[in-house]
Amino acid sequence: MSDNSKGEFWAFVAGLLAGGIAAILYAPAKGEETREKIREVAGEIRVKGEEVLKEGREKLDEYTEKGKEAYTHLKDESEKLVDEAKVKGKEAVDYAKGKFDEAKGKVEEVKGKVTPKEEKEEAAE
Repeated sequence: MSDNSKGEFWAFVAGLLAGGIAAILYAPAKGEETREKIREVAGEIRVKGEEVLKEGREKLDEYTEKGKEAYTHLKDESEKLVDEAKVKGKEAVDYAKGKFDEAKGKVEEVKGKVTPKEEKEEAAE
């Protein structure tokens, strides 16, 4: 229940109580009968308030449970995605290392085939 809803509920209860008491006080009856009616109205309001409070607590429990379930589900899914990302990241790094080693080998191969200009001149002499 939001804070605004709580305020509206208690304003309603206060208005109901005030209206009930005013109606009883202005109704023609003896003092004892009036006090008895006030007790009855107050008791009815108390019972209604307890019912509303009970329903509110039940809803709170229900929403709390749903929130816990959603949190657990999201946590599990997040962990699963992180694990998958780790595996794919390692695969990408391994692939890149392989390509790097392959390129490095080709560079060495080309180096072996190409001789610097000074070495060619020395060989020609």
